[in-house]
Amino acid sequence: MRLLQLTFTLLCAATLSLTGCSKESTDALSEPKIAVTYAALDGCWQLTHWQGSALDEATYLYIEFDRSTRRYTMWDNIGSMYATDTTGTFTITEERDGSYTLTGTYDHGVGDWNYAYRVTLHSEGEEMQWLSRDEVQSMEFRLIDTMPELY
Repeated sequence: MRLLQLTFTLLCAATLSLTGCSKESTDALSEPKIAVTYAALDGCWQLTHWQGSALDEATYLYIEFDRSTRRYTMWDNIGSMYATDTTGTFTITEERDGSYTLTGTYDHGVGDWNYAYRVTLHSEGEEMQWLSRDEVQSMEFRLIDTMPELY
């Protein structure tokens, strides 16, 4: 009887340890990697989180990417009581490690964006995360159907 209990206990312990290993390996595969392409970014995105915190209701940033021209238009009121719109070009680069980098240039001789961003798409391409390559700045966006009336 004691031998049967010991065998049963060892069998249960072995089963639990194998189950723990298999769960860990499936978590890494739970969300498939989405390629960051010009077509995937095409459309209007709303900034939802800046540096890990949700934006307050009065603050906004929208950025619209046009895949055919590789141009963007951005509307925001961050850091100002007035709304501004900014235009320019953007570039997507696939890195050797399989990640994607988004860079941009402002129109009118203003120059390049301050940061190059590692971009990741989530939720079947409906959500996007930007993390500056030096990990100083992080932003989260969601794809929206239509641009709201801002002015």
